[in-house]
Amino acid sequence: MQIVIAHDAGMATKKRGRKSDPSSTSGKIRDLLKQGVKPMDIAKKLNCAPPLVYNVRARMAGGPAKKSVTKAKVGRPAKAAVGDLGDLGGILAAVQNGEKDRIRMRRALEQIQSVITSALA
Repeated sequence: MQIVIAHDAGMATKKRGRKSDPSSTSGKIRDLLKQGVKPMDIAKKLNCAPPLVYNVRARMAGGPAKKSVTKAKVGRPAKAAVGDLGDLGGILAAVQNGEKDRIRMRRALEQIQSVITSALA
């Protein structure tokens, strides 16, 4: 038994989803964008969030609404908290770093002690 699926050419051009409502906020945004009003002015006039205006504008242009892009974090990375260690390797690294810090502090204290001893002598 053979199943034949017919493809309707008109089906590809048919819009999907709900029909746009000109009285909705998005409909008002579309009208104002067609008139050439700036997106920030539209947001203020309609008392809506500026991202809504930009999303409607993007969809009018034929594309999907732009996804928010996470910005790269700038600066020094945060130190790992005790709960972030996760596995044995993380715990071992934290202990080794703590040992290095202890050795560095001991050397600094010995230098301070030698400076004080030479100053008092």
